[in-house]
Amino acid sequence: MHSEIHVPINELLPEYALGTLDVSEADMVRRHLESCAACRQELVSYESVVDALPLAAPTMDPPTHLRTAVLERVGELPATETAESPWWHTLRVRLQDFLTGPRWQPALVLAVFAVLVGALYFWQQANRAQPEQYELTATEAAPGAHGVIEVAANGRDATLVVNGLPTLSPQEQYQLWLIVDGQRASGAVFSVAADGTASVPVDSLRPLSEFGAFGITIEPAGGSPGPTGQRVLGHNL
Repeated sequence: MHSEIHVPINELLPEYALGTLDVSEADMVRRHLESCAACRQELVSYESVVDALPLAAPTMDPPTHLRTAVLERVGELPATETAESPWWHTLRVRLQDFLTGPRWQPALVLAVFAVLVGALYFWQQANRAQPEQYELTATEAAPGAHGVIEVAANGRDATLVVNGLPTLSPQEQYQLWLIVDGQRASGAVFSVAADGTASVPVDSLRPLSEFGAFGITIEPAGGSPGPTGQRVLGHNL
């Protein structure tokens, strides 16, 4: 007997998770779940997706004209509905009417959920904040140089990219300074390649946006506690 009712119960699980079954069907599914571990496990997967559906779009109240237009397309309002009825209640009624037709197969339900999740992912990618950049301008000490600090979306991780800087002797290196309220902290000590380029991570315990200025000077190899040499690049200096 259990095997005979397993298949129809399995087909009812998506609607059971959505809460759109009538009372008799819901009771039948509930009784079956008490003795069927396989269906209980499958129900968990449906419920997890249903719980995630409200997060697939930002919450907002639809404008009145949109609600009216949607209801005109799907049919007249039920006789029991009034102008004060919640919009979500009408949507739930329409959804229930739709689901009382041919049963949704589990594969179709999962396909619809996959489309929703994919749409949410691409929307998030399209609206992700672009990395912030700080342009470093050259001084007379290195007129052909250029630099940029590229800040990641988290505001803390950053990379310094320079080009056109003169190569230094083995006893010297360039040092990046992070400046706020007149105080300078070292952000990187580096050398450039033969073509004057370098790409190095910026070391900072604070978000880069908290610093008001940046500068690069020539210092002894290994760096200095504070700037001592010529400044070759700067931002807001």
